[in-house]
Amino acid sequence: MTIDVQGVIQALSRAVEVSPTDNEENLYPVITISRDFGTGGEEISKMLAERLGLEIFDETIIDAIAQRSEVNKNVLKNLHEKVSSASDAWLYAMVTGKNVSRDEYVNALITVIRCIYHKGGIVIGRGGHVVLQGRDVLRVRLTGSREACAKRVAHRERLSLSEAKRKCADTNKARAAFVWNMFNSRLNDPTNFDMTINTDHFGHYEQVVEILLRSMEMMGYNRRRTGTTNR
Repeated sequence: MTIDVQGVIQALSRAVEVSPTDNEENLYPVITISRDFGTGGEEISKMLAERLGLEIFDETIIDAIAQRSEVNKNVLKNLHEKVSSASDAWLYAMVTGKNVSRDEYVNALITVIRCIYHKGGIVIGRGGHVVLQGRDVLRVRLTGSREACAKRVAHRERLSLSEAKRKCADTNKARAAFVWNMFNSRLNDPTNFDMTINTDHFGHYEQVVEILLRSMEMMGYNRRRTGTTNR
């Protein structure tokens, strides 16, 4: 029994449906955020979403696919993060009990992200910067030094510095592997992004948000879209 990919796509399309009266001038902005672990990506995304009045799409993407396909959310999320190649398609079937191919999953994910483009929002990770390449989207990469990121993670999760460094390295490796194996794109290639920001020396994440808002204005990503005024 295969996952009903078309059912997944239709469900997500309804969830992000644009009203028939809407046109390009009424679409909200779209930002994709790729982040190293410990750079403040989630916090920055939340602040940016609040300022722009946008939704954040991260777990939401996984939730919607899992709900429609009747696959446990945590299992699917684990597969999403750890699948390494087309040869690992058997892992999907083994864990979910269904004949789930890698290509089916990737195609569903791509369609979901493209649906979000028509609604507007902030896409965290998931290779959104690759899927929406060439569109009027601001593609942001947040990075940082090993020490600075590990210190943040150690403080937040009450880990030793060595444990935090290991967790950062493992998480970053998994994220890079996912993007490479799903989209054949290198996560550390700066040409895949419109902006790359090292968050090491920003005392407050609000400062990064201000840079992003100003950059959107200067780069023209909000000229065709409403909803980009500060709130």
